[in-house]
Amino acid sequence: MKTASSALGNLGLGEDRLADVTVYSAKLVIPVTAPVIVNGAVAVSGDRVVHVGTRAWVLQELKEEAPGGKVTERYWDGILMPGLVNAHTHLQYTGMAEVGQGEYKDFHAWEEAFNLIYDDESLPHAWRYWAVEGARQCVESGTTAAADIVTDLDAAAGMVSQGMHGITYWEVMGWGNEDWDDRGRYRLNLELHRLEEEHVRQLGISPHAPYTLEAEPFVDLPDIARRLNMRLHIHLAETPLEARTEAPESERAISSAIRGDETWTSYREYKREGQGLSAIQFVDQLGSLGPDVHIAHGVWADEEDRRTLRQRQVSVALCPRSNRITNTGKDAPVSRYLKEGNALCVGTDSLSSSPSLDLMDEAAALYRLARQQGYGGRDLPRRLIHMLTLNGASAMGLHLAANRIGQINAGSLADLAFMDIPVRTENADAIDRTLEELVASGGGHNRATLISGRVAYNAGIF
Repeated sequence: MKTASSALGNLGLGEDRLADVTVYSAKLVIPVTAPVIVNGAVAVSGDRVVHVGTRAWVLQELKEEAPGGKVTERYWDGILMPGLVNAHTHLQYTGMAEVGQGEYKDFHAWEEAFNLIYDDESLPHAWRYWAVEGARQCVESGTTAAADIVTDLDAAAGMVSQGMHGITYWEVMGWGNEDWDDRGRYRLNLELHRLEEEHVRQLGISPHAPYTLEAEPFVDLPDIARRLNMRLHIHLAETPLEARTEAPESERAISSAIRGDETWTSYREYKREGQGLSAIQFVDQLGSLGPDVHIAHGVWADEEDRRTLRQRQVSVALCPRSNRITNTGKDAPVSRYLKEGNALCVGTDSLSSSPSLDLMDEAAALYRLARQQGYGGRDLPRRLIHMLTLNGASAMGLHLAANRIGQINAGSLADLAFMDIPVRTENADAIDRTLEELVASGGGHNRATLISGRVAYNAGIF
């Protein structure tokens, strides 16, 4: 049996940390990478999980490993799970909630309402303050990590202010081919250096969308990101413009349409010429997709598109409430994604297109949508829990190695959420009903949040 000193020593915590262990016990613990635990507990020392198991086992282990050491127990009469991972958001738009409360006839109408505020230089755009406030709201609702897209440099302070994990993706948009060649690469280099000065933990690059960037930047940006060991995040298949408008072509024909005799300067030009390739296929042929990429929305993705995403190991961050408010024309094919085995995670987008930054509200929308679309599997609650946690971490490559998140296991970072959901554990069916209630109505039910072992939010339960 491994002793506490060897376990903690391997984590670099040192012998002097043995006397400082907090045990968080609960009626139901959801480790995600292991079966749920009735009357479970998680032992935390410093920023790490030391043990996870039944309460009796964890306390006995600590008693044997550190006799006489200080062990503090905090009991929660609800669900204890990993901190949630918001796989797509723009925290800097937290102050633009009035846009997200409107009704729009189509996506273009929403864009106009958004730009009316974003481009108005007479209005105070408190990007830093709004990003910090958005991050605070995330933490309050149980989110401990995010894929946060930053368009204005001041907004990089958001996740940093709360000590959140995740990736800050610098958004690149509005570049044509010639401008990009002349000034784009140089400007991107300056902007990434300025972001590093904001003490951002981890940087990524977000080529905004195929309708706001011409082809050259879309070819170049993935190469730049990969040389800098950065991940990529793209808005893709969100709008009707990006849908396929003809029957799927062969791979050879698709490649010829983009790289052969007909060279298209942009996806917009391609569609204006009456071509029918989807945005997913267009971007794929530019070499932009891969396992280091995850996309947001994925609404207009047909069977061929979904197959391509699986082949390239690209995760999809679903944002169903945002899609309804921005009126993207239809809902994402959630049931088909699930049945076909696509990698899925969950994002709230921003308050400029969504009612809240509570990821559990998004889970409830996805639960209803999957059922409406005909997904009848009993595994839906558990799959949604994975999407909210481990899958979100995996989409950003943060599910592995020492600083792994989205899971509760020995050595992982101690990111925890405490959900105020009635727990029934008398049999397997009762546990399933509890998990179903968590994903179907868990919004607003987080009562405490730990980030790297630190109590980042506490609604008086400790």
